[in-house]
Amino acid sequence: MINSIEMKNVKGQTCNQPLTGMDIFVGRNGVGKTTRVQSLGTAIMGYVPGAGKRAEDTFKLSTNGVMTVGLQTDHFKFSRTFTKKESEDSKTGAKKVTVAESILVSPGKGEKNDTAKKARILDEIGSFPVMLDFSEFLGLSDAKRRDFVYSLSPITSSTWTREDVEKYIADQLLTTEIGANNPDRYNANKEIISMAMAEYPQEADIHAGLQSMLDWTSAQSSYWNSKQKDAQGAVRQIAEKKNELEETDRNIVQAKAELEQLQQQLITVEKQISTGVEKKKSSDRRTVKITELQSTIKGLEEIPVSSDTAVLDAQIKELQGQITPPVDNEAETAEIKKRLSQIKKQLKEKTDKRTGFNSQITIIKTQINTLVQAISKTGELAGKCTIHQQIACPKSWDGLDAFVNRKKSEGEAKVSDLTVKIEELNVQIKALETESETLEDKREEAVLQAQKANNLNAVKQSNINTLEREKNKVLADAEKYTNQLNMHKTELINLMNEPADAFAPVDIQEKQAEGIRSRIAELKQSVSEKEKAKQTILLLQQSMIENTKAEYMSLGLKSLSQALGPKGIQGELVKEILEPIRSDIGGNLQLMGFNQTPFFQTESDTGKEIFQFGWTNEKGYRVNFDALSTGQQTVFLAAMMVTILDRANPKLKILVMDDLNHLDRHNFQMLISGLSKLAGKLDNIILAGAIEFTFEADGWQVWDLSSPASEVEQSA
Repeated sequence: MINSIEMKNVKGQTCNQPLTGMDIFVGRNGVGKTTRVQSLGTAIMGYVPGAGKRAEDTFKLSTNGVMTVGLQTDHFKFSRTFTKKESEDSKTGAKKVTVAESILVSPGKGEKNDTAKKARILDEIGSFPVMLDFSEFLGLSDAKRRDFVYSLSPITSSTWTREDVEKYIADQLLTTEIGANNPDRYNANKEIISMAMAEYPQEADIHAGLQSMLDWTSAQSSYWNSKQKDAQGAVRQIAEKKNELEETDRNIVQAKAELEQLQQQLITVEKQISTGVEKKKSSDRRTVKITELQSTIKGLEEIPVSSDTAVLDAQIKELQGQITPPVDNEAETAEIKKRLSQIKKQLKEKTDKRTGFNSQITIIKTQINTLVQAISKTGELAGKCTIHQQIACPKSWDGLDAFVNRKKSEGEAKVSDLTVKIEELNVQIKALETESETLEDKREEAVLQAQKANNLNAVKQSNINTLEREKNKVLADAEKYTNQLNMHKTELINLMNEPADAFAPVDIQEKQAEGIRSRIAELKQSVSEKEKAKQTILLLQQSMIENTKAEYMSLGLKSLSQALGPKGIQGELVKEILEPIRSDIGGNLQLMGFNQTPFFQTESDTGKEIFQFGWTNEKGYRVNFDALSTGQQTVFLAAMMVTILDRANPKLKILVMDDLNHLDRHNFQMLISGLSKLAGKLDNIILAGAIEFTFEADGWQVWDLSSPASEVEQSA
């Protein structure tokens, strides 16, 4: 059961409308009764029932840029949101408006896109609500009412198959009498049946198969009826055309022969004209080319071009003589590198040795300082303990001074000796460093001299290369000039020596060709008219032959249409489908307290296809639906729609009836009392109308949308 309808910005209304299962919406026009019905239908099907199915059509109900509709059942909730988006075409600048739909479902089962969510909605609630605008239904024709009923209960059959259809139409069209008396018509009917059955898809249901065959039959009937009329007209015209045959055929052979002769003559003349034109063009081109070559040669000969390179050769030779051999100081620098490596090794040895002497001096001086401090400390103690001054210590330090002085003298002598050795090392180190600096300067000077000599040679070689390029260019330009001049002179000589083709003036030949063309056009027109007339007669003769087939095909298609239509298979199917519906409607009427027996009539007394229904009253008289009172009509429709819902058996069985404004109190009371008895067959019953009278509604929830006391939950 649906527990509530969600609406946001739908025709100016935003609310969450609860449902109880048996709900009646009343109130004045414009308070939202139909809005709730439309929101319910849009939520289930994704579009407004009875309107267009595009998102743009649905969005016409919106009063804002975003519109939402949704439903909630005991275990499932979902909503559809329609959003308007405006953009501008980058090329034309035109404003574009689109509407996008998005879906929310709860609880989710891993649906990743709107397609999966739509499938989830169908799985949860189905898509077969029955919604009826009562006043609109009353205004429908018989055919429209039939289409409405058929759309809610499509033609299906468990007894009719494709093979049954083929057997039925074969029995109707391939009778023994036709086969015996008119074999041609019998064969035409066999051909019609074969082609018609090819239009019945192998996997299609009976409704789709019949419709395909009927569409094909209708198109073929139009075609063959037209062919039959054309053939009949041809029979009438053939006699008149026969009288004209001698006139139309006269001299056609001679005309064709003359036409062929003239065409060959025209080809010869046009070929001569073409040859003469080409020869003249060739002569004109030769004259123009000779003039152009003479002018070009004269211009080239006036240009001073020299191939003398003596000056450049002298400059190149002079520079080549100034280039010195490359400087090779590799041996000299190798000796310097070797000596520098030795000096570096000696410097390290002497430096390390000096560092060792300095370390020894530091150690000796430290020892002397330590002994001197010890003597000073014993003098301060003067018989006191070194641990604590208040403790007496009679220890005597006599003889320590002499020991310290002796050690000090020995250390100072050793320091003096080490200092002399360090000075000697410093002199040696200084000498090595001076030698190293001298060698480095000598090596750098040798490298610089080599680089300077090589750089000077490179500059001179670069100048030589530049001069050689200039020389080559002079020689190349001179050669190019000579070759070009010789080529033009050779071409001129060849043209001057080339014999000119003689050609005749083409004016006379063109006039001759024009006369031939004019005569050919006259003959073609004459021959075409004669051939056309002759062909027309042949076609009319063929039409006479085909007239019989067209007549048989037309008769066969008419018989096939009757066999498939309301007087044939369709009629049988309708009876098969409507009988169970009629029986179930009768049962629902009885539950609602009405003992009348419903009926359906699909054929008039004259055999025409109709669609009428109603019920048989207590006196045994058939009362057509249109003759019933408004209340009786409403009750009948309610019983019929409950029947259709029950037969469709969707996930949720929802009956919605809108626009019940025309029912008086008595008729409205009849409706809700009757539907109360059918409530067990449905999940939700929703009625809506501008009801202005009081009524009893036991078990129903009445929502008076005009009354503030009945306001439903509002949402932002």
